[in-house]
Amino acid sequence: MRILKQILGILATGYILFFYSELMFWARIRPDDSLQGWVGTWLLYSLMAYIFLIILARFQVFTIWALLLAGAVFGWLTEGLIVQTAYESLPLSISFTGLAWHALISVWVGWYAVRRALHSGLRSILLWGAGIGLAYGFWAIAWWLEPDGGMATPFDFAKYAFSSSLLLIPAYWIHDRTVPGVFKPNQVVEIVIAILLLVYFMLVTIPAAPISAVILPVLLAGIYLTLRQNQGTETRGSLLDSAVGVKDPWHYLALLILPLTASVFYWVAFSLGFRWHTNWLIYLVSMPAGFILLVISLVKVWRRKPSLGGCVESADME
Repeated sequence: MRILKQILGILATGYILFFYSELMFWARIRPDDSLQGWVGTWLLYSLMAYIFLIILARFQVFTIWALLLAGAVFGWLTEGLIVQTAYESLPLSISFTGLAWHALISVWVGWYAVRRALHSGLRSILLWGAGIGLAYGFWAIAWWLEPDGGMATPFDFAKYAFSSSLLLIPAYWIHDRTVPGVFKPNQVVEIVIAILLLVYFMLVTIPAAPISAVILPVLLAGIYLTLRQNQGTETRGSLLDSAVGVKDPWHYLALLILPLTASVFYWVAFSLGFRWHTNWLIYLVSMPAGFILLVISLVKVWRRKPSLGGCVESADME
């Protein structure tokens, strides 16, 4: 039963990360999209989700600063190992999208903040859902001006946003019942995954982007050493250690405010004929934010000292 729960939890976490990292990023059905392709990408994100959860558990990730570092590993493995976009516009591409989107949006917002909002009550999730929805719609209209974009009708966008968000609801519900207090790393599986990733890195990533042979190991080594420091100073366990219940299970349905708000914004922009390069605005804000928050996280973790006498050192969770 525990193994089944872990598999379901990993798949649910994978969908959460897949939604914010891929479905929300592309914000439309592309010509080469297919159900088989989406399922394959979801399973790939589930593998990344498993690695992400292992990091949380192994390195006692409890604060948002350590969580950002775990998100950085997820982002750089996705964009710097599986695909090689992290090397296309150096050094800025180190942040966008590995840090600026995957770590900040997918992990900090999608995996962490939304779940905290769900556990806090209806008002909190409505506010977070509406805010994310506005950002989603604001980002989505940028594709109208991109050569490989296209202008989906408001109805088509609404179908896309609502259908993908409907799957997000059970993903959060399953996650909250199968990951916190249940997930346990497996050393044998970890070794197998590490070998597979190393082989992929040697045979695929390096030939495609030779500079990755230097950049990715340096980035991951720096995060590893910092997370080891976190492991040695954190006395409260990890964010996965205890299950947190949602006050009312029906509150998960409040997440529909996300696609609703996004669809309304998209429809208004479409009707008024807005033609804005909103992606550049988001890039100009999030790209430096990724670097700045990474530095803050590194400093926060390295400046922490081990607690003495079993006392818990206060940490900034907000």
